Amino acid sequence: MQSLSIVIPAYNEEIRLPRTFALLKHGIEAGAFQPLQVKEIIVVNDGSKDLTQQVCKNHENILPELRCIDVLPNQGKGNAIHTGMKAAATDWILIADADSATPWDQFQKLWTQLQKEKSSIAIGSRDLPESDVRTKQSWIREHMGKTFNLIVRLITGLPYRDTQCGFKLIDKKSIKSFLQLLRVKRFAWDVELLMFARKNKVKISEVPVAWEHQEASSVHPIRDALEMLLRVIEMRIRI
Repeated sequence: MQSLSIVIPAYNEEIRLPRTFALLKHGIEAGAFQPLQVKEIIVVNDGSKDLTQQVCKNHENILPELRCIDVLPNQGKGNAIHTGMKAAATDWILIADADSATPWDQFQKLWTQLQKEKSSIAIGSRDLPESDVRTKQSWIREHMGKTFNLIVRLITGLPYRDTQCGFKLIDKKSIKSFLQLLRVKRFAWDVELLMFARKNKVKISEVPVAWEHQEASSVHPIRDALEMLLRVIEMRIRI
């Protein structure tokens, strides 16, 4: 049986992580990740200033697969995910947000589409006709997200409707050749990963998933969107 690591970046997530751990435990027991075996749940604590580290440690007895990695000081979501991916000692990596905005049973959609299309990366999408957005973001966040993805497509040539959904399944061996080259530390890490994958002819499937907006996001809709735009332009030149 092939193995799976679930990588969760976490910054000041003391409130949302207990629910996520409970849902994960239920999902594993219900077979949500079959045919893969969950070997590791890697939470990368990105220099949190709250009790994220303690919450994570407190759940290690409940979730035997749980493994906590601390990064100091705070460096950004991209760096946290790169740290988790490099640490993963399994065949497959599932990247997911700490808020469980995409239910864990949506893994099956990624896996099924990946097998059907013989892909090595499957990315969840909130912007396909079959996507199930159960609770939307605010009007400004939703439309800024759509605008950002349009700009990403125009600048990079990536064809995907939603590069930013935090639910991605990756065959680790498919990114081995460029994993060490990833250097975007904050929110545009998704775009960099997909650009390198396309450059290296790694097949990618975009899959509609269910998604429910969770409050308490640490993303600033204007400041971080501008930073992401600058990073995308820099990546287009570099890659």
